[in-house]
Amino acid sequence: MSSTLFRTVLGLGLAIAVCSPVSVVTVTILLTMPAGMRRAVAFVVGWLLAIVVIGAFVVVYVQDQDFSSHTTTPSRLASAAEILVGCVVVALSARALARRRRGGPASAELPKWLGRLDETGWFMALPVGAFMLTYSLTVAAALEVLKADVSTAEAVLAFVVFAAASIVTIAAPIVLVLVAPERAEERLADWRRWLLGNSRTIGLYALIVIGVILIARGVHDLVA
Repeated sequence: MSSTLFRTVLGLGLAIAVCSPVSVVTVTILLTMPAGMRRAVAFVVGWLLAIVVIGAFVVVYVQDQDFSSHTTTPSRLASAAEILVGCVVVALSARALARRRRGGPASAELPKWLGRLDETGWFMALPVGAFMLTYSLTVAAALEVLKADVSTAEAVLAFVVFAAASIVTIAAPIVLVLVAPERAEERLADWRRWLLGNSRTIGLYALIVIGVILIARGVHDLVA
């Protein structure tokens, strides 16, 4: 795998990690529920399974297209799709920011849907994790893998790097409980308060920046 592709998928994975405060809160809350560790691990597994499905689709069904040059039709379509993804990310994030500003200060209250998870079995965290993956940036990573025109093994490795980077933040509460269980409760409570009150806005600003970068990359590849 080229260093350029490695940096790109690593960056997009970390971007998902930074822009997913609600997912971090979800894992934190799951850990406080009955069978909390099972619920939290199931959430992360569901998240990773969603990436596996997208990666398998790209590697098995799409990668045989000719992405070897910026002038090929598949490569130009990938660049156009990247621009579209960037526009969607910027538009939705800007809209969400505007809505938050009109709504006043961010609330630190627990979302009602998250509280209802306590009434379900631990295995229900699997589809929740898959649903909460940031699909726009995952698709952007898939497009970057396609445009890099690498071998199947390198494409698989790229998705592994992306997946590992994407769970840095959502896996952090689980690691904390395993490594320092005596301090976990107080630390998780602090994380929960801060994330509910602040991180959503930070994540939206980060998504806007990432969306602009995706648009710029797509435009550059189209005119190159």
